[in-house]
Amino acid sequence: MTLASSMILVDQTAVPLATPDVLSGLGGALAEGQWILTANILPLAALMVFGGRLGDLLGLRRVFLAGAVIFMGATAVAGGAQDMPMMIAARAVQGTGAALMMPTAIAITSAVFPADRRGWALGILAGASAFFAALGPVLGGLLTSIDWRLVFLINVPLALATIGLTLYATPPLRPRGGERVRIDYPGTVTFGLGIGAFIYGLSQVQDSGWGSAETVVSMGAGVLLLAAFVVIEFRVESPLLEFRLFRHANFLAANISQLLAGSIELGLGFLMPFFLLLVIGIGPATAGIALIPATIPIILAGPLAGRAFDRYGGRIPLVAGFLVLAASGLALAAGAGDQSVAALIPGLLLQGLGLGVVLTVNDPTGLGAVPPESSGEAAGTINTTEQMGGAIGIAALTGLEVGAAERITEERLGDRGVDVTAQQIDVFKEYLLQAEQVGRRQVPVDSDVVRVAIHDNVLAHVDSYRLTFVTTTGIALLGALICFLLVRKEDRFYRGPVFGRRSRWIMANVGTTPGLSRHPPRPDA
Repeated sequence: MTLASSMILVDQTAVPLATPDVLSGLGGALAEGQWILTANILPLAALMVFGGRLGDLLGLRRVFLAGAVIFMGATAVAGGAQDMPMMIAARAVQGTGAALMMPTAIAITSAVFPADRRGWALGILAGASAFFAALGPVLGGLLTSIDWRLVFLINVPLALATIGLTLYATPPLRPRGGERVRIDYPGTVTFGLGIGAFIYGLSQVQDSGWGSAETVVSMGAGVLLLAAFVVIEFRVESPLLEFRLFRHANFLAANISQLLAGSIELGLGFLMPFFLLLVIGIGPATAGIALIPATIPIILAGPLAGRAFDRYGGRIPLVAGFLVLAASGLALAAGAGDQSVAALIPGLLLQGLGLGVVLTVNDPTGLGAVPPESSGEAAGTINTTEQMGGAIGIAALTGLEVGAAERITEERLGDRGVDVTAQQIDVFKEYLLQAEQVGRRQVPVDSDVVRVAIHDNVLAHVDSYRLTFVTTTGIALLGALICFLLVRKEDRFYRGPVFGRRSRWIMANVGTTPGLSRHPPRPDA
């Protein structure tokens, strides 16, 4: 189960370094790059709760193995993709497999270990997963320097090993007889389609603008589908999301902060490699190593944040974490102008520290505020909110950065009296794709068009990244304000140790199955 969780997290953190090479190798546009990540995140967000409930209904090991087979097959297809539609489709199926694996992996670990060793086992799983997630950018950079397809193909033997170990070591964990679990299929479908349409509309803003038909129709369809989802949830017997839980102030705050923190986490996770490759000009392997300062503090901050929660409740660590995250945006904006890795290190360290605190404390803050019989729905909601925030963050921050860079470049060239033609723009875009693949300094400048525009374009990207970093500061300050106003120490039903950001699944139970239970399974289970 640790191998499975680590594999999924490494896949998410390694792919951003391979994205420029994927776009170059498959002839994709820069705007399509975000969908290499978003296509994976959307089904993961939409189907996470569904995967956990399916495990309850059909058996944890059976659902986990089905997810592993789906993940392995889709990963192989992604590694052998011949064009961007094939890659994006494979990533979407891969996210579906991961949505079946992630909740059931934690549930299986919780079910097979006795109560006095369960925290120890889940702590190892969470800690090891965080460690390998931190190595993701390094592995992504190193593998991309050899061949970008290895970033995906390396997961095929790991998934195969996961399946073999599961068949050998995991008990059947069959569902209990006589208990029926109803699955909210209409809610699952409308939620997934609604989020997908809304995020697609956001992704079109940078190319088509806010007023374009494609943007308006897609976002409008997303809003209508999400509204239909809300209506469905109030009418079905076993809803995918229990909206009554949002009456608990701490639970509401945890979901809002998870949305905001997730948008910063994955939004900057997608954009930072492009800054290192295009603006600073280093290669993929070096870029992966350069991002380590943003990931290591996440591991170190978790235990400290957990102790702070146990002592003070959620408000103080959440507000402090968001303030640190806000400071990281300012530090990154200040360091961007130097165009060096060293100048970014303070901001990356603060970013990792802030995210480590917020993402760890969000879970117990939200889960501890709701009655135990509702902890399953609460856990799924918090996890879904993080993935949804990540998808929105990738689309919105990418649109902001790319749009600002194009506008500033045109203004700089116009001030120098340079009238750019459509043919020259195509030539320059081809150069940028190469620079984003291997690093700007590794691409020879053999065109007068590039010589004229590259300096202005790099400076434009510096300014647009500064704007993006400052925007994340505003998002973090909003998170700090919301947590300060909503989070209360007394709004807690559950008090216990916190050992990692994935602690949400320890309590994920409605009291019906061994997989999502705080109690050991019955002998006949």
